[in-house]
Amino acid sequence: MTMSGTGKARDWQASGFTLVELVIAITVLAILGGLAVPAIDSVQRERLAREPVNQLYLLAREVRVRSMKERRPYQIVFDRQGFRASRFFQPYGGSEEFEALRTELEQRAREQKMIDASRARGIDLSTEEVDLRQIEIEEGLQYFREYEWSDDVECSLRFWDEMQWVGLSSGEFRRWIFQPSGMCEPLRIRIEADGAYFEIEFHPLTADIKSERSWVE
Repeated sequence: MTMSGTGKARDWQASGFTLVELVIAITVLAILGGLAVPAIDSVQRERLAREPVNQLYLLAREVRVRSMKERRPYQIVFDRQGFRASRFFQPYGGSEEFEALRTELEQRAREQKMIDASRARGIDLSTEEVDLRQIEIEEGLQYFREYEWSDDVECSLRFWDEMQWVGLSSGEFRRWIFQPSGMCEPLRIRIEADGAYFEIEFHPLTADIKSERSWVE
């Protein structure tokens, strides 16, 4: 032991961690790491399970805005494959109308590709004046979004005038209509998967989520 310049004793023994302290620190870190891994895994499972709910919510908001902007009704339809959004065409059609729409859009895409290629070579195939309203209408006709359920998902719907839930696994085809006023049909939807359950009610005035019951294992 030596004396400092102030006259106080100072111990020159090394002030590093002892072996016991290191063991304790490593043990604490291991425990904290073991607690963190399940928590992260739980968050990841919930995020994946909630994806169809989030996608449907975002699509409902987008469809509502389009309907109000274009002053035309839009729709989201549900079946056992998933859900799709488009402008509302006919009230009594089935899934075949979307197959026809998909075929038409593919044809339009091929035609547009030819037009773009011609313009790249300096050839303009358009001879009519540009009508902004017609462009908007055409864009609406070409609007098509779809989302497919994963294999383990079961979906059921219940509209405002229905007393019981209607499952889609049996081949049901249901429409959710959005009016130019911004209103939509009151809708409840159940989405069930392995270890997850969501029951969502959408607000008919805003298409926001009005209430939710859910759990994820």
